[in-house]
Formats: sequence, C-alpha cells, structure tokens
Amino acid sequence: MTRTGGVDRKAEARVITKVVAFILATGIYTTTGFYLIGLVLLFARGKTAPALSGQYIHSMNEFFSSLLALDPRVFLYLGTISLILTPVSRVFVSIFAFWKERDFKFVGVTLIVFVVIVASVIVGSVFRINPG
Repeated sequence: MTRTGGVDRKAEARVITKVVAFILATGIYTTTGFYLIGLVLLFARGKTAPALSGQYIHSMNEFFSSLLALDPRVFLYLGTISLILTPVSRVFVSIFAFWKERDFKFVGVTLIVFVVIVASVIVGSVFRINPG
C-alpha cells in the first residue's frame, strides 16, 4: 500500500514477474531433469531411442510400474509433459495477473488463449489426431 492507501502497482508487478519467472525456471529445470534421466537410463541400458507414441501407457498402474522400473520412456514422456505444461501454466497465471491489474481486455484475450490450448490438447487426445 502507498501512503495514500492505494495499491503499489510496481510492487505487484514485481511479484507477478517473480511468480512467472519461477514457473518458467521450474518448468525448464523439470523438463531438462526428466529428459536427462530418461536419456541416461536409455543409454545405460544400451538401447536406441524408443518410438514414442500415445499408445505406450494404457493405465495409471502401468505408468507407475514403468516409473518404478525406471523405464526411460516414462521419463521422456514426463519431460515432454513438463515442457508442454510450462507455457500453459504461464498463460494460466497471466489470467490472474491481468485480473488483479483490472485489465479485463487482456483477461479475456488470455482466457481465450488458455481455452484454445486446453481444447487442442483434449481434442488431440480424444480423437488421437496425428499432425503429420
């Protein structure tokens, strides 16, 4: 709060910037970590790169079993999921940042971007769309 009782916009902007930076840094470190673990496991077992398709994991039990068995493909999948979720998380946080700033035009635009991203993932998953 400022002396006049108003909101300190610069302080809010710094907090939002720090949150966004944390999300992006965490996302890239997580992604890199999963990929490195997956690649190390892959080459330690003397295998070539596996074909990654959406058909590999059929249930959560299979996922956790593969994870506990240190299957490289699971770590490569997790790296890819982390890579995808990083900018999606940033867009999600931006909705609240713009809302707090009362910039409703950008709340609307960012919300549309978020809905398009989520809808694309859902449609791609449900209809198993293969681009290419």
